[in-house]
Amino acid sequence: MPFVLPDGRLATGLQLIAESLLESGVEQIGVVVSPENRPVYEAFLEGGGEQYAPARAKRPALQETYESLQQLRAHIEFVEQPWLWGLGHAVWCARAFACGDAVLVLLGDHIPLPLECPTAITEVARLYAQYQSPVYGVHRVPADKVEQYGILQGAPTETPRVYRLLQLHEKPTQAYAQQHLRTEGLGADEFFAHNGVYAFPPALWETLAQIAAHYSPNGGEWTLTYAQQRLLEQMPAYIIESTHSGLDFGTAEEYRRAFGYLAGYGDV
Repeated sequence: MPFVLPDGRLATGLQLIAESLLESGVEQIGVVVSPENRPVYEAFLEGGGEQYAPARAKRPALQETYESLQQLRAHIEFVEQPWLWGLGHAVWCARAFACGDAVLVLLGDHIPLPLECPTAITEVARLYAQYQSPVYGVHRVPADKVEQYGILQGAPTETPRVYRLLQLHEKPTQAYAQQHLRTEGLGADEFFAHNGVYAFPPALWETLAQIAAHYSPNGGEWTLTYAQQRLLEQMPAYIIESTHSGLDFGTAEEYRRAFGYLAGYGDV
């Protein structure tokens, strides 16, 4: 998905997310893609190869873009998800890439902000380093949007913006959220929703293996919430409200809004 930045440069969601990870100190990035789309991603990161070398020689801006793509490519490994069974399944497909280690998971349609200093990532990573337990970035959403997100209920801690996770629910109804998912300190019509940044301990992989052993696509989407709920039964988890909300571009309306913001013409 293309974006225009205020200085006129073109970028894509893939570049902006990957560059945010590199800026945060991450060195290995696994990108989960469908088999039919993998060649598209790989061709994009090749930047035209030798075919466009003459054009790059005449236009320094093209050469700069080409070099930045090569730098990204050196840190990216593509992981194929053969069936579109859900986010939980997508993460499970990356188990070989993760080698059983702790991981950060970012959604492919959420751009961390600010671009020059992706605090949504660094705050989650820092909190994980402190607790060695699951940590999820969140932002506030109004009641009329809870059905679009995973909603989390937290209990305040002594640290500002950090909450102990009590429970979470994937895309609840407004009535359910109002009755069961309210977080102390938030407004009457405010709820915490995932902001697209997750930190998981190594225990994630055994939990996903247990889910995989019994999962059937006939039973519906394999959400990441399944694993989060099981991990919460095993260990404490925490949520942190980001000082920047990030940009969701998963729908046409959200993409329009994100495009305008990154171009310098709109508000988050």
